[in-house]
Amino acid sequence: MTGKMTEKEEFRTLFLEEFYLRIPLLENKMKTVIFKKIGQFNEAVDINNTVVNCISDIESILLKQLNAQPNEVFNFKERKRKLTLFKNNRAYLDRYILEATKSFCRKKQDYWTHGRNKADLSKGETHNAKKIGRAARVHFSGNMDEVDNWIENIASTELFSELLDPETIENLNLLFKEIGLNDKKTKCLWDRFNGLTFVEMAEKDPSESATPDKYRKRFKRVLVDLEPYSDIFKEMLLGVYN
Repeated sequence: MTGKMTEKEEFRTLFLEEFYLRIPLLENKMKTVIFKKIGQFNEAVDINNTVVNCISDIESILLKQLNAQPNEVFNFKERKRKLTLFKNNRAYLDRYILEATKSFCRKKQDYWTHGRNKADLSKGETHNAKKIGRAARVHFSGNMDEVDNWIENIASTELFSELLDPETIENLNLLFKEIGLNDKKTKCLWDRFNGLTFVEMAEKDPSESATPDKYRKRFKRVLVDLEPYSDIFKEMLLGVYN
């Protein structure tokens, strides 16, 4: 005999049902966002097909979150956050879909612009996806180790762009400014979030003094600055969960 669904399960089901109802109604808006953001790329010349891919990407991430178990920390907390926001305001779903569309565009734009190694066409080589591996580990003790682990986990998951919506990014930048991180440290931290290794950071820096060790030490100093704020930093990354 099938038991009665809990309130959370009911909202999960309702969220998905509403998601599939809203998607067709928002397709034109999604198409407009995609055209403006990445319509100039050859890979997105077929806008209708790109919209289909975008919807599939959003659906895949959403299902992982809504089906997450408590041991899946990031996805499970996102599940709680989304259901709470949806429960408080049904209009949240439209905002979520359009923000997720922008996230999809950012991922594609980054990949099509920076995520490919140059190929020697004369040798018949094709463009290969740049391997976005985990950035080099920096080992510390106490909370700094924990902060580094959290950054590494977020940077190495496809959930990154979904977690960091515009409001979260703005709030984090305000925190960094309040802490006193300068522009170079802030950029180093954001590059780390984006999965760049210290080698890649140095390669992007036109300065002759740029080395992987320079960025490794800079990131270490960022962690030292963040250590007293580790709890609020993690809360801001994942949102406030009651």
